[in-house]
Amino acid sequence: MTSITKKIENIMSENQGEIFSINDFYHLGTKNTVKSILYRLSENNEIVRLIDGLYTKPKYSKILNEYSFPDANSVANKIADKFSWTIAPTGDTALNYTGLSTQVPNEYVYISDGPYREYLYRDKKIVFKHTTNRNITSYSKELSILIQAIKALGKNKINEEDIKKLALFAKNIKEDLIKDTLKLPFWIQEVLEKIQEINFE
Repeated sequence: MTSITKKIENIMSENQGEIFSINDFYHLGTKNTVKSILYRLSENNEIVRLIDGLYTKPKYSKILNEYSFPDANSVANKIADKFSWTIAPTGDTALNYTGLSTQVPNEYVYISDGPYREYLYRDKKIVFKHTTNRNITSYSKELSILIQAIKALGKNKINEEDIKKLALFAKNIKEDLIKDTLKLPFWIQEVLEKIQEINFE
């Protein structure tokens, strides 16, 4: 067990600030062994438990003169990775992600093909809402986020300035925003068409 502990310590020390789950160390030992090592390391303040099953070795920032912790979005993505869920930010989280809102949300909400789950992370709530698989697995992550941001703005509230900002976010999306989104509500297709026009000007 000592050599496994040493290996886990080394991996986490070499990747400070990165989030690890128990799954990341299964190649070193059994689930129970890894679990008890991580528990002991966090009890001894060698590493920090972020939420149940996720750990990090915080990075020290000389500029801020304090340890920095992963943001809620990184934690959400690691939870999804741990359980093999496909997720996409929705509501205010999507607006924040696409640059339409600079407000840091207190609640990070994601649609997911996994079950409904809620987590509390550093006074922030991370919420996963189950949605039908097709809504997120049919598109790339970026396109899913774009669609969720458009939905969050709403049919009658989206303006030209919003569309310009969304066009910036959409520049790296590989899909054709018109041909590949024909199953979406017509008003969302219209917004995507305007975004595509801006990016092809």
